[in-house]
Amino acid sequence: MRKTGDGTRVEKRGTLYKEVAARIRALISSGELEAGQALPSERKLAVQFEVGRAVIREAVRQLEAAGMVESRHGGGNYVREVTSEHLVAPIASVLNSKAQLREELMDARALFEPQVAREAALRATQEDLELLEAAVYRQAERVSDGLPTAEEDAEFHGLLARATQNSVVGRVMGVIDDLLEDVYERLSQHGERSQRSLEGNRRILKAVQSRDPDAAQRAMAEHIEDIASHFRPGGEIHDLERTDAAKGA
Repeated sequence: MRKTGDGTRVEKRGTLYKEVAARIRALISSGELEAGQALPSERKLAVQFEVGRAVIREAVRQLEAAGMVESRHGGGNYVREVTSEHLVAPIASVLNSKAQLREELMDARALFEPQVAREAALRATQEDLELLEAAVYRQAERVSDGLPTAEEDAEFHGLLARATQNSVVGRVMGVIDDLLEDVYERLSQHGERSQRSLEGNRRILKAVQSRDPDAAQRAMAEHIEDIASHFRPGGEIHDLERTDAAKGA
């Protein structure tokens, strides 16, 4: 906030509400304001941040748009529980119309997930190994029955992230899977694609069970490359979207 020479505060609402929103966001991130907790009243916030109530209203609207705050029937603004859905929704809408961004997201997976598999081979507990084996078993049953396996494949990759014993890795993996969920479902409709996914997961599982980080990293890199090939020109997803676009023209 800027003051004139005589000490009078000059409010620039165009940017000031963003500063206030950032300060409230910091209170939420630090845990000082917890999920489900009511925000102080507009009057109290205005006094606390030394701004007008109109600035507070604009700041709260920004936080609502970001999914961090919600207005409840009967009055009052409350801190929301931030989930991966809140992070995914705005990005997913862009990904659905920007094929190149999906390709870049797959490139990000190629950088990220081989290291996840490597760490899982080093850190997985016996329980982790049992859960991974069970997920692959369920995937194999669905492949045998000719059913889509997108859900089982996502579960396997999520369990690998959990096996790193790093909660942040698990959250990142969840966001990536959510962003690509629709595409994975389209791929898993085809039996050959599901079979190849199963074979890739089996190789990764075997390496993790053997506590071989190099083999796990290599198997995951090959698995992601196989998936990524479907997003490139000439790949299955690329061709399907080009056909859909032609039909809609």
